[in-house]
Amino acid sequence: MVPPPLRSSHARNRLRTLFMPGAGIDPARTERILLKAIHDKRPLVRETAAYTLGIFGSPVATSELKEALRDPVQSVRLQAAKALGRVGDPTAVPALIGALRGADEQMGSQIFNSLVRLGQLAVPALVEASSSNSAWIRWHCVRALGGIKDNRALPVLVRALSDTDHSVAWMGAKGLIHFGKKSIGPVLRILTTTEMTPWLVETASFVLSNQSNYNPKLKPYLDPVVQQMRSVGFRVATPQSAQKALSRLIADGLIEP
Repeated sequence: MVPPPLRSSHARNRLRTLFMPGAGIDPARTERILLKAIHDKRPLVRETAAYTLGIFGSPVATSELKEALRDPVQSVRLQAAKALGRVGDPTAVPALIGALRGADEQMGSQIFNSLVRLGQLAVPALVEASSSNSAWIRWHCVRALGGIKDNRALPVLVRALSDTDHSVAWMGAKGLIHFGKKSIGPVLRILTTTEMTPWLVETASFVLSNQSNYNPKLKPYLDPVVQQMRSVGFRVATPQSAQKALSRLIADGLIEP
């Protein structure tokens, strides 16, 4: 039973500060207490322990926090996901991705934030999981890769443009916007090598149109491609137009080969 004075959010926040770095308690001792508290039978104690372990950001807590992702109480799972984004341990990434299965929107958003916070450490596992049979997992992986903005994600995001699930394809298009001119070459190349479909027309034209509007110097190169993609004979005309634009952009030094 939680004592009445500790039932308010204000009181719990004050209690949390006792365990934070610099509060006067020996850090090693604090960590031992928190690692034990995360298994307490009271949900509020487990939630507070997970939250504070995240503040500490110690990789020692990774295994306990990964286990807490399966806690029966939603608030504990949320704090565990948040904390795993702070520990800087790449082994947390597969557990976070795995927790997406069955996650609701709130949990999914917290996992996304944690993956983006882990940044480059999360990229290898996200790239691997982006080939999952689950569209839900692919969508979240593509979303996180777009948020991290690591160049290793470019092939995944470009491939996502023709994903069989339209929501994944659109998330790939939105993610590519963050890469600016770096996205142009890969997008044009996929238009020359991949069978044209209405989905690919929508997503790829969105990326190219965005870059054309953002950088007027690119309009003479990209606008003709977009026009061909929206024509009746787009399946035949687009690959030729994309190859021509790609060659011209490289020759004129506007994008890298």
